[in-house]
Amino acid sequence: MVKVKSVSTLSKGVKSIYDELYGYIPVSEVELKVIESPVVQRLRRIKQLALAWYVYPGAVHTRFSHSLGVMHVIGIIAGKLIEEGYIRRDDYELLRIAGALHDVGHAPYSHAIELYMTNYFRIKHEELATYIIENDPYLNEIFSKYSINPKEVSSIIKGVHKEPLYNMLLSSDLDADRIDYLLRDSLHTGVAYGMIDVDRILHTITVDKDGELAVPAKSVQAVENFYIARMHMYRAVYHHKTIAAFQVMMRNIYELLISELGEYLNPYSSLSNILQSIRNGTFYLWDDNFIAGLMNLVLIRNLGSDDLRELIKLLLNRVGYKAVYDKIKLSAEPVTVDSDEEAKSLIDAKDMILSRLGYKDYMVIPYVEELSLVDEDVCVKVMDENSSVKITEYSSSIITSLPNYIAILRLYVHPYILENVKKHISNLSP
Repeated sequence: MVKVKSVSTLSKGVKSIYDELYGYIPVSEVELKVIESPVVQRLRRIKQLALAWYVYPGAVHTRFSHSLGVMHVIGIIAGKLIEEGYIRRDDYELLRIAGALHDVGHAPYSHAIELYMTNYFRIKHEELATYIIENDPYLNEIFSKYSINPKEVSSIIKGVHKEPLYNMLLSSDLDADRIDYLLRDSLHTGVAYGMIDVDRILHTITVDKDGELAVPAKSVQAVENFYIARMHMYRAVYHHKTIAAFQVMMRNIYELLISELGEYLNPYSSLSNILQSIRNGTFYLWDDNFIAGLMNLVLIRNLGSDDLRELIKLLLNRVGYKAVYDKIKLSAEPVTVDSDEEAKSLIDAKDMILSRLGYKDYMVIPYVEELSLVDEDVCVKVMDENSSVKITEYSSSIITSLPNYIAILRLYVHPYILENVKKHISNLSP
């Protein structure tokens, strides 16, 4: 358990919920009502790391526990900043509620299906979350009863609240979301790289003269560890070669489900229907169980194409796509298929394989993912007696030596065509 001492008397509640990281988390009456709403309870049925449990069996924790953790962490930070005079006491519950609701827009299987949502529906989970907060009938009833402005809650999640500091607590390099998921994901995967000195961070974080989050110079090592832990977790968990292969496979399954069996996915087969389900209060039924049940039904009733059934069987039996090319690239500039020759070569390799060998499009998948290690716009600042500077400009910090971006370049292929593809791309090597 993470030992985080209370820094505020504001956290007394009508009930306590036990968390595996922080122990008992007290919740107020209105917070409890929000947590008990169907769209938040839905997060119990969405795994935080989607299919990562195929590699790390313990990674079966949920978006629900993470959301409670974010609510708790943002409450600790807010409580400290209230006592220092930087945040209004009346906004304490507002910030915690934003923390509890920040992930309500996640699709089933999280980022796996969100790859499809982003590409075809042109919507991100943060945008869906704000739509839910402003339109879900259950939440609207709670907000109305307790005189909470849903648009103000959603503005914090979107990072556009009139108080810039409020946005930083949930949308910055060192925010409550990142703090909790590094700790929680590290615990459940067993990957030690994500462990951070959270007690030091939470009890020294403050606000500088510019109104931005900062830590004193004596805590710079704890923040450096945070950035480095995030970099390692990115490589070891979030974009682990095998985990990413199953995420890509799930995205392709979902695409085939929509194109072949869209009626079974209704009302979640189009963006307009998803938004309608939010307004009429049925969005909470769209969870991991819904998709898993449909995949089972496809096999039981012999629905859809041979391609779809084959992919589902492979996924359920833990046989994923295979990487025939795999490279980690550190760079000063962003890596995209338009600007980087190595990334572009993956697209060219796919075109060559499909045209020469006649395979179907879903069988060959270029994979280009990038992480900005330190976001210059929202990075934490370091304070000494006279001034504060961004950690990227603090001469005594090792963060100044880190590359700006880390990119992962891969070419995944269907497992049944692996050996044949290898024979034709021998010149493509990392």
